[in-house]
Amino acid sequence: MKKLIKKILNESAGVSLEVREWSDIVYNEIMSTNNRDRIIIDGYDHYETYQKFGIDYLVIDFYDAITGYDPKKSGYDKDGYYVALLYIQPQIVDGQTNYDLKSALNHELKHAYQDFKRQSKGHTNLDNTKESKEFYTDDFIGLLNSRNLEGPIKTILKYYYYLSNLERDAYLENVYDQNPEYEKTIRDILNTNFNDFKSGPKSTTLGSNWEHVSKLDIPLLNKFNTPEEFIDYSEDRLKREADKVIKKINKLKYIHNK
Repeated sequence: MKKLIKKILNESAGVSLEVREWSDIVYNEIMSTNNRDRIIIDGYDHYETYQKFGIDYLVIDFYDAITGYDPKKSGYDKDGYYVALLYIQPQIVDGQTNYDLKSALNHELKHAYQDFKRQSKGHTNLDNTKESKEFYTDDFIGLLNSRNLEGPIKTILKYYYYLSNLERDAYLENVYDQNPEYEKTIRDILNTNFNDFKSGPKSTTLGSNWEHVSKLDIPLLNKFNTPEEFIDYSEDRLKREADKVIKKINKLKYIHNK
């Protein structure tokens, strides 16, 4: 009973024990080899963890510019095996960046866990959630990763990313790891003066930024005729969501004595 209560508290406060067990396995596999091409882990080799989070095969591919979980290439294969695909930057493994490999794995495997829970119950993958259809498109992801285009509309869309249900749950794992950056970002959103995007120093590229970004496949933007309408709508929605996330962070810290 005590073990069950602890599990419920962990889940309710944003921490998934199953994710962290898999994260330990993946971390140890990566660090025990010099292979920086592809690693495949058989879930049956870790049967106790497999019974809780049933990945049949976990595939780790290494790419210089990508760390992430790929929902498009994860799920049940033609033989009925559940496969999860992660991309990891070798620079992280070799300690050449400020990223913490273990915490990065906790984050990406939380995405994999969310997707597994959906698909194992017969639902569609994470790409088909209401939120994904609203703004989490390939164009949205490409915009966030682009270094060639900046401006107020992109900044606000970044806020949507950080506050999305998908990312919020994964970032709570990093909060548990005592990484302060996510909480700082959310508090910055709460303290943002959105009027600056319309008439302040941040507004100088508003017109051109809107003209470019509104042509992308981001359905959320189709609801608005002007960038000002989008900014006003986003201020109310994002600050409301940011307040909810801060409460979740405070709950996590309280329950886990962080």
